[in-house]
Amino acid sequence: MKNWTILYPLISVTLLLWIEQVLEVAYLWKTAAKVFLFLAIPLLFLKVEKFDFLHLKKTQKKSIFIAVVVGFAVMITILVAFISLRSLIDLPSLQMDLESRVGVTALVFPMVAIYILIGNSFLEEFYFRGLLVDFLKDSKLKWFLPSFFFAIYHIAIFLPWFEWPILSVAVVGLFVGGLLFQWINEASGTIYPSWIIHLFADLGVLLIGGYMFYG
Repeated sequence: MKNWTILYPLISVTLLLWIEQVLEVAYLWKTAAKVFLFLAIPLLFLKVEKFDFLHLKKTQKKSIFIAVVVGFAVMITILVAFISLRSLIDLPSLQMDLESRVGVTALVFPMVAIYILIGNSFLEEFYFRGLLVDFLKDSKLKWFLPSFFFAIYHIAIFLPWFEWPILSVAVVGLFVGGLLFQWINEASGTIYPSWIIHLFADLGVLLIGGYMFYG
C-alpha cells in the first residue's frame, strides 16, 4: 500500500489534467474518468479492507454543527469574492467555454448542478479526505499531500477560465480549504463534516453558475 500513497494520486490527478486540457472531451466522459480513477480503481485494486471514514455513527454532532457553520461562511465568502472580482471575470467567455468545450448548457445545467452538489462533492471527499488521508495516516505528509493534490487537481477545471492572478488565489484557497476540511474531520475520523462544507462551497459556485446561465 505504501508504494501507492504518492504514486497513485500523482498518476490519477495527472491523467485527469490530461483528459481535461488535452482531450477536451464532454463532461459526461470526464465524470466517468473521475469515477473510474477516484472510486473504481481504489476499491478494486488498492485492497482497502475497511472504510472507517464512511462510518456515519462515528461522526460527532459537534463536528456536524461546526461544519454547517463553516460551510455557510465558505459559501458567503465565495459569493462575496465573486461580487468583488466580477469585473475581472469574463462570464460570456466562461459560458461559451462551458457550452462548446464541456457541453454544459442552460438546458442540462440543473442536472449537472445536482450531480456536482451531491455526487461530485462526495466523490472528492471520499478520495482526498478519505482514501488519501487513510493511506498517509502514519506519514508526516498526511496533512500536506491530500490538500496539495486537491488543489492541483482543480487547476484542470480553472485553467481555461481565469488569468493567473485569480487562478493562483483559487489554488491557494483550495489548499488552505483542504487543510481546514481535514482538521474538521479529525475529531470524528469520518469524511461527513468536510462533505457538508464541500456541499455549501459547491452551492455557492452553482449559484454563480445559475446567475451566469439564467441571470
